[in-house]
Formats: sequence, C-alpha cells, structure tokens
Amino acid sequence: MTSQPERDAFLRGWRTAMEEVLSVLEIEAREWAQEEEEAASSGGYKLPGSFALEEVRGSFRGRRDLLAWITQSGPAAAHSNDPQLGPALDALIEDHATDRERQLLGLAPLGESGSSGDTPPQPGGITGGLGGGPSGGPGGA
Repeated sequence: MTSQPERDAFLRGWRTAMEEVLSVLEIEAREWAQEEEEAASSGGYKLPGSFALEEVRGSFRGRRDLLAWITQSGPAAAHSNDPQLGPALDALIEDHATDRERQLLGLAPLGESGSSGDTPPQPGGITGGLGGGPSGGPGGA
C-alpha cells in the first residue's frame, strides 16, 4: 500500500501529465481544423480528422475532471482522511475498482458480477474510470 505522500505525489504528476496531454491535443485539434478549413475553401479535399482528436481530448478532459471531483468536491472529499479512500482511488486509476470502492469514491456502482458490493447502477450516478484508453480502460474499447 502506498503512503499518503506517495499518493499525493502521484496525483500531482498525473494531473500535470493530463494538463500536458490536453494542451497538445488542443494544438493538434486547432491545426487539423485549420487544414480542413483551408482545404474546403480552396476546393481541395482534406480527410477530416479533427472529430477524432476532439473525442480523445474529451476523454482525457473527462478523466481529469473526474479526479478533481473525487478528490476536491465530490462526496468522498468530505471524508478524505478515510484510510479506505486511498486504495479505492488506486483501484479506480488502475481500472479494477469494485462496486464498493466506486461507492466509497461517490461513483455509481457498475453492478459487475464478481465485485464486492454487487448492486445495480443507480440512475443519475456518475460512472467512469481513470484508466488509459478512451473508454476508461487500458488501451481503449
């Protein structure tokens, strides 16, 4: 189990990395949009790609915002000294959080069989993970 200073250092690094990724994606999206606009105005053809960049950027932005909500303003932030929250956040980041861990973080359970605290997802609950791919898991889809 990691210590609180190690977890804090990891989260600071993770946030910094997310900000850098979002910055690069913003630049790429602007460049693609500009190229598409130039091609359209000159009668040429440019394979549209900015929509894909926008999807990826939205996914990264969502993970960044989810982490901020969990750690700063969500229900879990009110009891941030709970020793179970650290391992639950670690499990969410590593994309293997159980329903019980998700509930500790203020997230709706997924209702997956085999996880502790199996319950059906609650309407209106926040779902998602902080994993690597656009779908929240390692490598995407």
